[in-house]
Amino acid sequence: MPALDTNESDLTPSSGIPPPGESLRTRADPLALKRLLESWMLADATEQRETFDILRRSLDQDRPAGYKLFP
Repeated sequence: MPALDTNESDLTPSSGIPPPGESLRTRADPLALKRLLESWMLADATEQRETFDILRRSLDQDRPAGYKLFP
């Protein structure tokens, strides 16, 4: 297996990889996150129920009867 090239020039800010010691979380815009969460909270309740039903069925479809996530 060839060695992985970790040339420092590949780790530029444009590569999307944060520099060592910097987390992606530190660059998040708190106001944008607040607006996103508020939009989720104000979303259509019927659509949320329908979406959850689809998600629940998808997660449980291949699980054995005693191991369902949503009984």
